[in-house]
Amino acid sequence: MTNAQIAQSYLADLTIKGNSLEIGFLNELQSKHIAQYSFNNLAVILGQELPLDIESLFNKIVERRRGGYCFEHNKLVFTVLSELKFDVRILLSKVIYNQDVEVARTHRVTLLTLAGEDYIVDAGFGHLGARFPVKVSLGLVQDQGDAQYRIIKNGRGDYCYQVFKDDGFFTLYTFDLHHYTESDCLLGHFYSHKHPNAAFVNNLVICRKFFNDIQSLRNNEFHHVKDGINKITKITKITSINQLHQLFIEVYELDLDIAISAFLFHKFVTAKAA
Repeated sequence: MTNAQIAQSYLADLTIKGNSLEIGFLNELQSKHIAQYSFNNLAVILGQELPLDIESLFNKIVERRRGGYCFEHNKLVFTVLSELKFDVRILLSKVIYNQDVEVARTHRVTLLTLAGEDYIVDAGFGHLGARFPVKVSLGLVQDQGDAQYRIIKNGRGDYCYQVFKDDGFFTLYTFDLHHYTESDCLLGHFYSHKHPNAAFVNNLVICRKFFNDIQSLRNNEFHHVKDGINKITKITKITSINQLHQLFIEVYELDLDIAISAFLFHKFVTAKAA
């Protein structure tokens, strides 16, 4: 398939009509993407190959409904937006979760410029990620209906991508505006799915995010968040293979064999619960 065919098939799968160069179109694209295609690391923990060529990504995420993580989701979105003539470029960020730590750049996002304004388009962060692109306007609080986001700069001059969580703004990741390439992404991608200390190698993570409805699974817990990120979360402990398999099939619409569910249950659910 050509990139043009992939872009049109992707929009059709998300039931998005038209391709206007407007923020409303971008809002619809990102929000529908994170609701339909699960954020997960299943291929990582099953030891499967994770090629980043666009045909493989389209096949895995759109056609086979297997989801993926940031280097997969955000490359697919980047390619589609580029094909639709949006002004986009790659950024690599450091996921710090509100800590003052020095970590590698293991999160891919897209910087999009529209009508003279810059936005972070991120369809691959999971539970706390934004439903809509976030404008790079320092200090501007952006209410998305179920969560608030803003971007500020820290004392070192890094941009901080923040969500309002609990009683204050919480930095999910930092980024800069340097120019990055697909080759740069390969390093972060390799670390994220191969290094023995990488979070995605050592945890089972799956999420789908709808408006006021987040369905997030991490190891031995299923979190169902209604009415905004800061509302009370219903936490269900996973206690059986059948329960985990049912979540895969019914909540995340993943066509997995129960033998895979059993393997994941023993490796990540019972181990984390111990």
